[in-house]
Amino acid sequence: MSRSTSVLLLVLLAATPGRTGAQSATTAAWTIASGDYTIYGHTDYTPTLVILPRLVWDTTRALDSTRTVDSVRTTPAPPLAFAAGLSGWPADYYCSGPTTGVLQTVEPRALIARVQLAARCGVRVVLVPPRRLLTVDGRNPGVFSVDSARRLTDQYAQVLPPDSIRKYHDVLLGLNLADDYGCLECWGGRAIRQSEIAEWADYARTRLPGLPLGVRVEPQWVASYPALAPKIDYAWAQFHTRKGEPKAYFDAAAATADRLGLEVVMGVNVENCYGPDTDACSAADLQRFGTLAVTHPASCGFISWKYEPARWEDPAVRAVWDGLFALARGREGVGCGRET
Repeated sequence: MSRSTSVLLLVLLAATPGRTGAQSATTAAWTIASGDYTIYGHTDYTPTLVILPRLVWDTTRALDSTRTVDSVRTTPAPPLAFAAGLSGWPADYYCSGPTTGVLQTVEPRALIARVQLAARCGVRVVLVPPRRLLTVDGRNPGVFSVDSARRLTDQYAQVLPPDSIRKYHDVLLGLNLADDYGCLECWGGRAIRQSEIAEWADYARTRLPGLPLGVRVEPQWVASYPALAPKIDYAWAQFHTRKGEPKAYFDAAAATADRLGLEVVMGVNVENCYGPDTDACSAADLQRFGTLAVTHPASCGFISWKYEPARWEDPAVRAVWDGLFALARGREGVGCGRET
């Protein structure tokens, strides 16, 4: 019989009605955590004093004993890691790679398995809904639809109920409410409006309570429609050189986010480092821009676009990434929600 089973039997024995020394009947509420679910119930019983052998499990030293001890301390949870990584990071590398954060497109049917994997591997995830599930006709590209976004939210909520969101609170860095809002080619010829994201955010907040919601765009996009700001938790600042001087760019994004009450994820457009449809960052530029992003005191995560095998395997580039991830490990882990 396992130790955990023995302890559970002793606890149940303590709650079993006794035949002597009875007091008035009471009702006790209880919960049992089982995998991704929590079972809630209550028991009506008559409490009685039951003498049990002393059983101690010292989780700090991994010892069990019948000896009397002064106290039993639980093993503290590992410190929350600062989220640092790349979008599109392969799931096969979650446990073996250096990243502690990913931006990942996840189908509803694969959501809970991906979150469980991330939890086992110490990786924090920003969820990205598949675009085809957000369009009027279910195609990518296609015109964005709030009704489709609500249906997608319902599918996520079916596999990620509130108790699972609480359980994986540290793993779920956030949910991006779409992306590339002004890209006509991406969204069937019509840009996504801030008012549409605000409407979706209201619905997502009720169906996925406790999950941080954000937009993958600069805070200024939110500032141009002030009603959106209180409905979400974070915005995004992803640098390429056409956005100006890098420090000034990140500082401005941080200042706007702070004014709106938002957190901000920072990163570098590694694959289009010098503007749309340009070359990938050189090792020197990645070092410069990435260091500013990963060390910026206002960032709640450092996640860049994007993982490409050939670039990752370049020794010079990989050495820079190793250094950036080392800087991230030196930071305190934070969340991207307003209340984290």
